[in-house]
Amino acid sequence: MSEYGNSISNSELFESECAVDPTELQVGHFVSRLDRPWRESPFPLEGVMILSDDTKSWFAENCGWVVIDLLRSRNGYRPPSARTYRPRSHAHEPHNADPNAPVNMLRRARLTEESVSEAVDCHDLLYRQAAMLIASLKQSGRLDAEQARLGLRKIASSLESNIAAMVWLTRIKHADEQIAEHSVNTAILAMGLARSLEWSDKDVERAGLAGLLHDLGKLKLDQATVNKSGDLTEEEMEHVRSHSRVGYELLRDDDQIHPDVARAVLEHHERPDGKGYPDGKFAGAILPMAALVSVVNAYDAMTSNWLSQPAISHHEALGVQWRQRDHKFDAGMVEKLIQFLGWVTPGILVRLSSGDFAVVLQASHEHRLWPLVRILRRENEHYVSAERVDLAHQPMPEGKPVLKIQAVLPDGAIEVDLNAILLEEAVADQG
Repeated sequence: MSEYGNSISNSELFESECAVDPTELQVGHFVSRLDRPWRESPFPLEGVMILSDDTKSWFAENCGWVVIDLLRSRNGYRPPSARTYRPRSHAHEPHNADPNAPVNMLRRARLTEESVSEAVDCHDLLYRQAAMLIASLKQSGRLDAEQARLGLRKIASSLESNIAAMVWLTRIKHADEQIAEHSVNTAILAMGLARSLEWSDKDVERAGLAGLLHDLGKLKLDQATVNKSGDLTEEEMEHVRSHSRVGYELLRDDDQIHPDVARAVLEHHERPDGKGYPDGKFAGAILPMAALVSVVNAYDAMTSNWLSQPAISHHEALGVQWRQRDHKFDAGMVEKLIQFLGWVTPGILVRLSSGDFAVVLQASHEHRLWPLVRILRRENEHYVSAERVDLAHQPMPEGKPVLKIQAVLPDGAIEVDLNAILLEEAVADQG
């Protein structure tokens, strides 16, 4: 039995962290803190696993000391220079902000019977609106977004209480429904990020509508070119890139659509470095709502399977955006998205240190690296839910290793019915 009792306490978590000379880092160490702000590094705010000599060299060349977390490291070697790290004050830690702040709403939210039921209803409503918009555009060449706008208003009003289940639903992907699903997912993430930024209710609603409509201009283009799996010619690339202007032209004269929504659709592929399209605008000239749609659009696209690319994990997608901040993406939007989504989100698939697969049920403000998970067990060709494990409060028999997350997996990495598990979780909450 651990001297700290039956669960992992804050003090024990800090005991796993040690400050070391960066020249002594090895591949497999997890760097959790630096002697400088994370934004001055090319790595995600949640920390980085050292997987190459180049990463080791960056720390050696740029830091006087770093902190490694041996519980999260694949390599348990403790360098000779290691000393126990105890932060002087949580007030200076970026991940210990006010738990009631909007950016932490995803970690506050719980999967209850009520929240799951409302989220499923809202998601179904949003999906129906997306399907109707797509059908209308294909049949008449026009967009009637009024019903979608009213639906988004309803969703935005209950977003904070349903956010855990809503984000969970964005992780469920179907290959034959990509256009509608991507539009819906982008709308949900756009509203969540806008709420994290403390935008007004109207702007949260407008951000959701911009996310829902951002790619529908592609339906007016040559579909053989849009869906081409191989490399595109320059002419084909220009044709595909025209979707943002085409979408804008569908919206700009609609009195029911706020001008910011139409402009966000136009500018969602503009870049801070001026290398975006359609107009090559630089940072400062790009509408904030467009910058917001840009990051959530890219995040959902990267974590989904497409003809041109396989899905990458939540961590990898945030890492790509962090490295491309101030070039391809607005740095403030990237940082806020990372803070909003966190190290793990509800519905994410993970592999534990035991080798078992699990799905994250609930993150927390206090134990961000140690969420509540549900173990998955193989049953024929699929995985089904098994026991719940709170990684932050594990029984610790003598000699038994602490169970931790070893890897975050791409959505769809294993065959499991996430929708069924979400509904089971809602029922379990009532028990």
